[in-house]
Amino acid sequence: MKKLLSLLLLVTFSATIFSCQDEFCLDATTPNLIIRFYDKDTITKTKSIKLIVRANSKDTLYNGINTDSLSIPLDTQNNNVTYHISILDNPNSQEDININYTTEDVFVSKACGFKSIFKDVSITTTHNNWLSSATPTSTFNITDQTQAHVKIFH
Repeated sequence: MKKLLSLLLLVTFSATIFSCQDEFCLDATTPNLIIRFYDKDTITKTKSIKLIVRANSKDTLYNGINTDSLSIPLDTQNNNVTYHISILDNPNSQEDININYTTEDVFVSKACGFKSIFKDVSITTTHNNWLSSATPTSTFNITDQTQAHVKIFH
């Protein structure tokens, strides 16, 4: 009886272990827009700034972050988004960054499903306060987030 019970447990355990073929998503998903901040006087030197970042006048993405780069999501359901960036200590310092793009869904894998990539990206900015200029760093398609897409000088 013990041998039969042991054999039954071994078969049940083996069937459980070998029947599960879970897949994990290790591939990249929808990329964020990467913005790097640079010193306007020494254009090769990054420069940290303490910011508040809001999207489309609604959601606060960052509040009081002190950084020289931002990773911000683009809206996959629309073709544009506007980010409002202000210096933390100066609420009247708001600069607007308007981003227009088209989205394309790309199949990644069975485990990951689809991701969106952004094509024909264009950026317009206000230069009313602290922002000196903003420039894309490459042909402007966003397919990954391995490097900065936009340089902002302040």
